Amino acid sequence: MAYDSRVAPAQFQVNVVSNRRLTGGYFVLELESEADNPVADAAPGQFVMLRGDWGRDLLNGRAFSVLQPIDGRRFTVMMKVFGRGTAKMQAMGAGETLTVTGPLGRGFPKPGHDGAGRRQLLIAGGVGLPPLHFHARRAVADGAVASIELFYGGRRSEDLVLTGALDDWGVPTVLATEDGSRGEAGRVTVPLVRRIEEAAATGESVELLACGPTPMLEAVREIGLARDLPTYICLEEMMACGFGVCLGCAVPVYGDKPYKYCCTDGPVFEAREVRW
Repeated sequence: MAYDSRVAPAQFQVNVVSNRRLTGGYFVLELESEADNPVADAAPGQFVMLRGDWGRDLLNGRAFSVLQPIDGRRFTVMMKVFGRGTAKMQAMGAGETLTVTGPLGRGFPKPGHDGAGRRQLLIAGGVGLPPLHFHARRAVADGAVASIELFYGGRRSEDLVLTGALDDWGVPTVLATEDGSRGEAGRVTVPLVRRIEEAAATGESVELLACGPTPMLEAVREIGLARDLPTYICLEEMMACGFGVCLGCAVPVYGDKPYKYCCTDGPVFEAREVRW
């Protein structure tokens, strides 16, 4: 089973508590509401829509995975500047206000969700780290750290962030950079395939959970399907509303209907249902 993703979403105001700069242009916003909010009960893989008081300059919110619920009122998100919305958020300081809608979507399956005892191999790239970082944190808290391993890739060393917490939690982590500046040289799928082959040779059961750039997700999907491994991918799609009204985040799928929607049916999908 997945983590409980049936938390009723809400819309509420938050203030920026801190804006922590990381390497590679990444940053973490810590946000706090005046009263308890439902993000405290979010599942790894769920997201929130954030919008500042920007008037007509930017009408729609932006979707971000939850990085960490801290307590009933505070939580964090991690982002990187890709456009005007994230640029405005990067410039925000303590005390500034955002409107939040969430938590939204469906999350990743728990370790041991189907009783098969599979080890979960988590594959993260770029801004796809937050839901898997959250997943690892939750697994540690649930006493399931022995059931997970993380494979984390980036173009260069500056793109690998928040790894200190993973070390502190005792999460087995393999790092890879395309320029060889940190961890293994090359794409993160190379050590992933090696680990899968080791598992196959020993009869160990594994499943794949991935979030990152679409080319990485496509590669993980092909790796998983070719080996008949349960594979879950958290998609990164542009969203205007976040709850299925605008129909702008259609995902082509196999089945009775040709499309599902990333915001309501995902963002986590079983790889075999996605029609790429």
